[in-house]
Amino acid sequence: MKRLLKIVAAGLLVGLMHSQASAATVNFTGNGGFSGLSNCSGCSITNSGNQLNMSGFNFFGGPSTLVATDISGSFATNKNDYTIGELTWVNRATFFTDQNFNVTYTFALNFTSPGNSFDSQAFSLTIQQPTNPPGDTVLGFTTGTLAGLGPFTLDGVTVSDIKIHEEGAGSFNEATGTWTNPEGGTSHLYITADFTAAVPEPSTWAMMILGFAGVGFMAYRRKSKPALLAA
Repeated sequence: MKRLLKIVAAGLLVGLMHSQASAATVNFTGNGGFSGLSNCSGCSITNSGNQLNMSGFNFFGGPSTLVATDISGSFATNKNDYTIGELTWVNRATFFTDQNFNVTYTFALNFTSPGNSFDSQAFSLTIQQPTNPPGDTVLGFTTGTLAGLGPFTLDGVTVSDIKIHEEGAGSFNEATGTWTNPEGGTSHLYITADFTAAVPEPSTWAMMILGFAGVGFMAYRRKSKPALLAA
């Protein structure tokens, strides 16, 4: 009987290792870009759509900028709050910046492993640049809009809990989608997600246990049969 239990335990271990290995690697790219700039005198989009140059000018460092960083990742699950997108806002003290204008930021997420999947989400942003010294504001990164991106169900991996948080001199209000940055500040906005390897359902585990128990019992019977014949 002890041998039977060892066989069942070994079988379950092999099955568990196989289920994890089959969904072990995630490969993705997260790309962001700007388009649809309107109502802004002196603004521009450069760097193949990855950089927004805001209004006004500065004698020492150019205008304020909002830069989308393209990110790629390759890792083994599981991951929590893994960065899939990034925006960097450098708010320089500039002249002639009393403007409110609009721009569209589109974030695209593409997976090539463990399964192919693609989705994108557009954010309609309103940028407020009051005359100094008040800081500037970006509106439009609402939780409701972000909910349109994912979740993804890949081959054995679930991508969920896609959300935004801020690091740096600024602040981000998740409820209103308001991103603020003081004059002279640098603020980073990160899009993150959880990656979770699929776990077999209880019914699947039950079938696995019965299967391995059956194999172990047959092996146990074959081993015991010669002893019974000799008796």
